[in-house]
Amino acid sequence: MKFLIYIVLASFLWFVMFVLKPMNFWVMMAFSTSVLYAVSIFHYREQLKKDFFNLKEISIGISGAALLYLIFLFGKYILDSFGIIPNHNQNISSVYANREALPSWTVALLLFFPIGFGEEMFWRGYIQRHLSERYNKWTGLLITVFFYTVVHIPTMNPVLVLASFIVGLYWGLIFLWRGNITAAVLSHMLWDPFIFVILPVN
Repeated sequence: MKFLIYIVLASFLWFVMFVLKPMNFWVMMAFSTSVLYAVSIFHYREQLKKDFFNLKEISIGISGAALLYLIFLFGKYILDSFGIIPNHNQNISSVYANREALPSWTVALLLFFPIGFGEEMFWRGYIQRHLSERYNKWTGLLITVFFYTVVHIPTMNPVLVLASFIVGLYWGLIFLWRGNITAAVLSHMLWDPFIFVILPVN
């Protein structure tokens, strides 16, 4: 089961980035997502076919990013109003603390590419696609969401783990709906710089 080896690789890379932190977070993130993208494109070269880049998929990707941003705004309101997660503001602040490691414009560009691009190509473009072909589309979705969430657990940040579950399910559903990676990957690439740099929700 080769995909498990790649999930272990992703888990290791995330552990190094978020826990060991041996060097600049954004440099490690760019490197890690580029490695994962290489894994994805090695197994599924056809997922970047020109036929998938059309106005409909691009529109869904853009609107999908906007909708996800609104979902997170509402989620922040829920957390603030009901205190579901203790110290959630501290958890959110710790996520945003990484922005200070590089100039904001550099972080935004890296989040757009290669980070958002590479992460989506790996988790939905390779892992979910592979599992959907091996089992069925819903099993592929659920297993991918599970692993995507689990790799964030070592951060010991409950807000980040919850966010990983939500976005993993969200982009997984878009990929399942569209049958190709274009809308999901564009949504991810746009949402990342907006939520972290341009219009943060902290």
